[in-house]
Parts: sequence; C-alpha cells; structure tokens
Amino acid sequence: MPNGFAATENLLDMYQTIARKVKEGGCVLFLGPGAILVKDEAGLWQPLTDLCARFLAKKYKIELGQGESYDLTYVCSLLRIKNLSTDSMLQDDVANFYKTQTEQAEFHPLLAQLTDLKFKIIINAAPDNIITRFYDEIARAYEADFYNYYKPAAGFGFNFEKTQKALVYNLFGFYDRSESLVLTYKQQLAYIKKIVGEQQNERLPDALTNVFKDFRYHLFLGFDFEDWNLRLLLDTLYKNVRDNIQPYAYPVKGERETGADARVFFQGEFSMQFPSVDLETFVANLIEQHNNLDKQASGVMPEQTRGQVLLLYNEQADADGAALLAKHLRTINLKVVTMQDAVGQGEVAAWVMKMLDDCQIIMPLLSVDFFDAANNPVALLLDQIIARNNPRQQLLVMPILLKAMTLDPAIEKLESLRPIDRLPLLGNGQEQKYMTEITDGLKRYVDKLPRK
Repeated sequence: MPNGFAATENLLDMYQTIARKVKEGGCVLFLGPGAILVKDEAGLWQPLTDLCARFLAKKYKIELGQGESYDLTYVCSLLRIKNLSTDSMLQDDVANFYKTQTEQAEFHPLLAQLTDLKFKIIINAAPDNIITRFYDEIARAYEADFYNYYKPAAGFGFNFEKTQKALVYNLFGFYDRSESLVLTYKQQLAYIKKIVGEQQNERLPDALTNVFKDFRYHLFLGFDFEDWNLRLLLDTLYKNVRDNIQPYAYPVKGERETGADARVFFQGEFSMQFPSVDLETFVANLIEQHNNLDKQASGVMPEQTRGQVLLLYNEQADADGAALLAKHLRTINLKVVTMQDAVGQGEVAAWVMKMLDDCQIIMPLLSVDFFDAANNPVALLLDQIIARNNPRQQLLVMPILLKAMTLDPAIEKLESLRPIDRLPLLGNGQEQKYMTEITDGLKRYVDKLPRK
C-alpha cells in the first residue's frame, strides 16, 4: 500500500474501522516517547522525554553541537561516556524530573481524549505513568505494571479474561522505581538481550505477549521508527501474532519522517502501515468517528461489518463462555448478537426464529446446561436450527462444544462443529488455540460474504 492511505475515502474507511475496533475494546494503544507532549516555556508542545534530556544537559553543563539532538537516550549515554554521571544517578535524576513534571506540566489535550476511549491495553514506551493520571480524572479502573530492568522476574498477574480494568504496561520501567528505568544505549542493549533470551524469568511476560492475538488492531503513536531497538522490540512483542495483527504508525508533527528502508522493514515484517497523517490529526479524526458511532441508530450494523453472528446458550450457566467467545468474534468484522439482546423482544423462541433470517452465522454453545429446557428455551429449537444449516446460502450453523459432554451423533458429524478435535473449548487449557482456530476459519468465511 504505497504511501499509506492516499485517497480521502480510504482514510475515512480507516478511521471508521479503527474507531469501531476501539469502541469494541479490541485495539491496543502503544504510546511512544513522542506521544507524551507537554507545553514548554515558549508555549510549544514538546515530548516530555526531550525536555528531560535538556534538563540533564543543563544540570551537567554539556552543550550539544551540530548533528546532535536532545534525545533522552542519547544525552544519558553521552553523560556516561564522559563519566559525568552514573547509571543510578541518571535514573534518580530522571525519576525526580518526572515526579515534578507529573504535577506541574501542562499536557496536550490529546492524552485526555485518548483516555476517554476504550483501550483495554496501553503499552507505554516512556518512563512515565501520565496516562494513569487521566484515568484517575474519569475514575476509570486500571492496573499499572512495568518491566523492571533491575529485577525482571517480579511477576505479572493481570487476568485479561476476568477483569474489565485497563492494563497500562511500561516497557522500559517506571520512574517511581528508578532502578527499573532503561535509559542509555548500553542498558537498551542489555534489555533487548534479556527479553529475547532463553531465560523465561527475564523475558517480557508471556501472558502479555500472548494476549496480543486477541487484539488485532494496534496503534503506534509518537514512535521514531528509525530507532534500531524498535525492530528487535516489535519482533519480541509480536513473536506469536505476526499474521494476526494490523498495526498503524502516526508520528509527531515536525519529527523526522520514517525512511523508505525502515518503512519496508516494518511493512514486510509486521504489516505496519504508515498513513500520511500526523499524530494530532489522527487523534482528532479518530475521536470524531468514534463519536459518530455513538450517534448511529440502535441495531444498525457498522459500515464495515460483513455479517451478524447469533450466540445461543444457557444464560444462567454459560454467559461467561459466551462473553469470551463474543470478544474474539468482534475482531473479524462481525456484529455479535447474544441472548441478552432478546430482552424486551417478546417470546424468546419466536425471537430466535426471526434472527435466523437476519444472521449469517448461528453458534449454539453446547454444554450439559444448554439442554436444560426449563432455563434455555433454545434447547427445543436446536434440531430445527441445525436443519437450516446452508453455508453456501449465507446461513452457517457452527455448534461450539463449550464444555465437556456427550454429543448427539447428528451434531458430532457436522463438519462445522468446533473445536475440530471435538474437545471442549473451555476447561482444558487450550482456550487461546481454539479461539484462534474458530476465528481464523470464520474470518475466511466472512470475507466471502456479500457486503451488507
């Protein structure tokens, strides 16, 4: 895709698609150092890391010459080379600077705008926790964690499936634990060696890198893709999801453009797209399209949605399994209709039969509880539903073996039954494998459906 999205209509499609994924909670936000913008003494918006670099240069009385820039990593490395400071002194200096700025600095409004959106995962590549400040202002629940350079085996206990909290994860440490900060080139190199090494207790948490497969759209705001370590970092972050993501990069206005060779590398390795839009413009347009989604009439399918999937299950016993499956299905341009949508629609069985005409994919979530007709009226309709299976006519019935049970032979012989190996989706530790199997197969089917 040369030069990103060149045409206006393609840009609009991009904004609408990303806005929808953000609203569904299926988008990861990566904040680079350039995204944390504050107003300097001249009234200009500057990356906070650059102001920190100037602070260090002034404190240690060094002046940069032609071709040098006030980049935090560069200045920290220069001070170490000149033996003007130590690693621990620099870490303390940076920590104290950030503690002061967190309280005093005027931050760019786009940071507040981003925290109003439903990002479930925010990966931060600067030594701050500024984004959590904005979450506190709107009382949004979150959990903050970080990679500790000094003691990487500190543990990671965030449960992505059982909490509605957002995760804010600092890749290069957190200023409140100054020893965790990764500041110099030497530390960056050691950090990369750790996270790509064989020592499991030094790598980035597997629970973090594995979950990226559940969030297809990734936004990189304020990164410099000419930095050498970013190639190795993304290779580690995306070790399990290279073919399952769509990342986009947006630079700070006025920063150096990503060169052709870097673009080719990131496009070839990670399918990274570089739309010709700067960070501030992107955020403004994303907010506009996100707000437009709120204005859409209830029940109207988003423009990019290719079809509807109906999940049928026992609401009392299997609602958690349905919610988990629904989250994965929303990553493949499907509108997900659940039993909760039947509330207020009259008699449940009649509503289900009507939905068979409106949905292209029907998923009965099978468990012993599914066949409890007293608590699941759909149980008595299962034979009729399966009989209507006709994928070539845009009605695919795909039963999901949610929990262990003995299957009726008529169901077991269905080619569309998932998981393919006839083991239950839940309870055997292979949930992620089976979710990927289901969504990958459905995506190929959905992509062939006529656009609505």
